[in-house]
Amino acid sequence: MTLFQLAAVLFATFMAYVVRVHQLRARLSTLESSFWYSLWFLFAVLAVHPNLLISISDYFYFDRVFDLLVVGAFMVLAFLVVRSYFKYRELQIRFEELVRKKAEDDLVTELKSKTKLKI
Repeated sequence: MTLFQLAAVLFATFMAYVVRVHQLRARLSTLESSFWYSLWFLFAVLAVHPNLLISISDYFYFDRVFDLLVVGAFMVLAFLVVRSYFKYRELQIRFEELVRKKAEDDLVTELKSKTKLKI
């Protein structure tokens, strides 16, 4: 096992620990935790046995496994950026609606209090 493989396995183990901490704090559901544990386990297996990716890279006509990993990483990053943007827009719209409703409620409350004083 090379130094890089050892570092990758230690990193995967640390990330599984981080998932466990968040799971114990009830920030992750069982399904989410299972996904993350599976992902880090797969990461560790592929770090120890990188030859498993050679057949996949040959199937997709990549000359090197590194090229396959870079293209896959860019695809994942693009997905995450687009997903984050849409979530941000959704939260922004919900926040604007919440502020608008709060302002309307405050205005109604203020108008009611002014009319009570005059009566």
